[in-house]
Order: sequence, then structure tokens, then C-alpha cells
Amino acid sequence: MICYHEGENTYLRLDKWYNNPGQINISVPNSALINSVTLGTNTYGINALQPVYNGKYKTPINVNANNTTTVSSINSDNISFIEKGNKDKDKSYITTITFTYTRPKLDATLDEKGEKVESTISGIAGANKTLALNRTFNPSQLYTMCLPFDLSKEMITEIFGKETKVYLYDGYQNGELSFSTVKEGVLNAGMPFLMRPEYYVEQPTFADVTVRSTTAQTVCGGEWDLCGTFGSLELAADGTQLFLIADGTLAKPKADSRPMRGFRCYLQKHTGTVNGSAQLPSVTIDGETNAIKTAEYAAPTSGTTAYSLSGMKLNAGCKTANGGIMIINGKKFITTNR
Repeated sequence: MICYHEGENTYLRLDKWYNNPGQINISVPNSALINSVTLGTNTYGINALQPVYNGKYKTPINVNANNTTTVSSINSDNISFIEKGNKDKDKSYITTITFTYTRPKLDATLDEKGEKVESTISGIAGANKTLALNRTFNPSQLYTMCLPFDLSKEMITEIFGKETKVYLYDGYQNGELSFSTVKEGVLNAGMPFLMRPEYYVEQPTFADVTVRSTTAQTVCGGEWDLCGTFGSLELAADGTQLFLIADGTLAKPKADSRPMRGFRCYLQKHTGTVNGSAQLPSVTIDGETNAIKTAEYAAPTSGTTAYSLSGMKLNAGCKTANGGIMIINGKKFITTNR
């Protein structure tokens, strides 16, 4: 598949090349079902594009130029469209893809901003449930996680993509906090971990899971422990508690910052001693050291003037699309809470 540009128009062109026809695949996590898919065209239209779902090849579709067509009653978690036209002439030009799908009925929603989260978890413990996590994930960004149910590698792949990476804490030594990739096995309920998803996922749904832990766990690692939390938490501003943001940057919160949201994890200095002026540890993942920046967490007001690292002036409230590091009065601040 190649995305083409003509003037201000962008389209996806599927070409048939000998025994390798152009193909696009659409899928949703298991337990959800695609109901319909609508394809839009530009001035070239679509010719002989064959839908395949539920293991069956359906009647090829043709769409006139500057028009749309809808394939309905799919009721499958995936559908493919394969270019079946003449390899020398027919091509499919797709400008829009819109699909509807049905999620399974939810037993409960775990809200990262919610209050009394622990009570919600206790109320559904020990039973098979379908749960949604009220949280949004962007591809290739780093997230701290802690969930009250077991999470299998297969479930991670289905929901977040097969290229999703999951990391467990190995401990602290010689100024480095070390994490390593989980390749097989199950992440146990309550275990804190890091995740770098392949897909954009909004409010992921976990079907047929059993809440096995009503208490988030702590992984001891020498001078620094990795602590999970289900509910929101006000982190200490004295340097004894640190959190990670999307690019692997370590940060300490400011005294007036808002609480860290739930279903995350943070680093706790094991000795409990103040570490406000000391050099922050570095973070290594599979032996590779991330670029660690010394920064503080900030919750700026609408009257604060701030700039991105590239020098761009930010809008009111210092909001950016994905948060991150910004400059306020010549000093770096962090405005995200992973």
C-alpha cells in the first residue's frame, strides 16, 4: 500500500501486481465486531475490490468516482479488501475509510481519573468480567501500567498490536534503573510494568478477565523500588518519588502539581531519604540508555507563557497534543503524566 498526494488530496492506491494484489486489512480487538465499512473515492474510483471476512470471499465491489459504498452485516473482528482488477489498468483509489463496530457489554470501567477506584476493583474481584480502561494510548510512546488482572501476551497483541513492547523492572545499580523486555508468559495482576504500544488505542477493552489483585504490587530493586498504583496518587516533591513520561524521561513532581492518575507506576527511593538536588538516575531498557533530562512536573495556568523545545510558542494553558517537555522562563518543565 502506498499513500499518494495530488495537490491537496491524499489517497491510498491499491494496485494488482501479478500474483501480489494490493490489499488492506482492518481489524478490531477480539470480542469486538466490525458492523460495516464505508469506502470513499476520488476522481478515479474503485474497480473490482474484493471483501474477505469470516473466512469467505464476497462479491467484488466497484465504486464510482467521487462516491462511497458501504459493506454491511460483516459481524467479524477483521475484514480485508483485495484488488482483483486487471493488473495493467484497474486500480482502486481510496480517499476515506470509515467503519463501525460493536464493543462487548461492559461490566465495569476502570477510570484513570476516578475516585474510590479501589472500591470498584474490590466489588468485581474474583469473577470473570469484561472491563474497559478509561485511558488513551499513542503508538510508540512509553507508558507506565498496573492492572488488577492478569494480562497475557496474546491479549496485549490483540489490543495494542503485535509489535507492542512490554518491560519489567530489573532493579537499580550503579546509577541506572534497568528494565528488560518481556517476551513470553503472563503479566500477573497488580504487577507494575512499562509498555510501548504499536497502535493508537482509546479506552481498551479487556474481555473475560478475572480481577485477582485488589492491591497494586511493588517490585524491589535496591535503592529504588517500582511501585504500582490503581488509584490516583499525590507524589512527594522531595525527590524520593519519580515518574516516567512518554520518551523515557525521569522527572520529580513539583509541590503544587496535580496527582498522578491511576493504573500507573512510579519509582520510590527505598531509603526514603531526600534526593531533591541529586542527579536523577538513568534509565536503561534492554541495555540501552535513554536520554534523561532533569526536569520538574508543571501544571501551568492559562496565563503562563511557554515554548516548546523547538521554540514554538504554545497555546493558552501550555497545552500540546501529547504533552511533553516545554520551556517556561528559561527552565524545562514536564506537562504530561504517564
